[in-house]
Amino acid sequence: MDWQCQAWNGKGRKMTNNLNGKTIIVTGANSGIGKAAAVQLAVLGADVVMACRSLERGQHALEEVKQTSGSERVELMQLDLASQKSIRAFAEEFKKTHKRLDVLIHNAANFDKTINKPVLTGEGVETIFATNHVGPFLLTGLLLDLLKKSAPSRIITVSSKGLLVYPNLGMEFDNLNGERKFSGQHAYFLSKQAQVMFTYALAEKLKGSGVSVNCVRVTSVAVAAERLSNLPKWMQKLYDLKRKMSISPEKQAETYTFLAADAAGKETTGGYWDENNQQVRSNKLSYDRDLQNRLWQESERLAGIKY
Repeated sequence: MDWQCQAWNGKGRKMTNNLNGKTIIVTGANSGIGKAAAVQLAVLGADVVMACRSLERGQHALEEVKQTSGSERVELMQLDLASQKSIRAFAEEFKKTHKRLDVLIHNAANFDKTINKPVLTGEGVETIFATNHVGPFLLTGLLLDLLKKSAPSRIITVSSKGLLVYPNLGMEFDNLNGERKFSGQHAYFLSKQAQVMFTYALAEKLKGSGVSVNCVRVTSVAVAAERLSNLPKWMQKLYDLKRKMSISPEKQAETYTFLAADAAGKETTGGYWDENNQQVRSNKLSYDRDLQNRLWQESERLAGIKY
């Protein structure tokens, strides 16, 4: 699909939505789904802010996004979601330089499943949980006033289809830092379960505000070989095999674009969407209001913010 000249809604129809004048943040936009989404949104006329941890990789991606989309309305800002200092600095700078925020897409994630012991951030939070959940929670809170001011606006969170193999996963409040047990894979899925529950709780809190909140259930997406160079050879071979059975980042990004641009993203809130732009169910415990409320309180404590 050539995104230089067309954008689609994921159902085979050309997406005609005009995003001129809309400002959209895409975290982790230097590669993969995030970069593909930045291209698609820029094609539709949006002012796209690529929020990336590495300025070097981000700058390279910025030039590629501009060239591919044919748009100059794309910019780069530094953001490390594992660092609350970086998040607060990003939010402060963004609000100084931008008068509106129409869509916030929480794409960035740490999915290094080879980590075998907890690594804590400067704020004392396990790095995977910090990057994938606590960071987005804090960033949302810091930008929520601007999202409300820009309403109707949208927040898009990202989870994983891999949660299907964890049908009974809830929230391990005594193990968020890997105190009892730890693996990179378990920490990743725990953080993604947290994002689903956060989506439902936030959607409920924002009813009537004009800010919708939806979550994308990302399926198996082909990961670029260069992003796997640090893995053992045997694991790289497994990813090569997996890549053959995966969809492209561009295809998965269509769901981001659909929720950012289509009327469905405005009219629906608290939804969980698959790669075919269809609403699906998450696991039973994700709908537990008591667990959602406890997670919210714990997230406020870890992020040092209340909203």
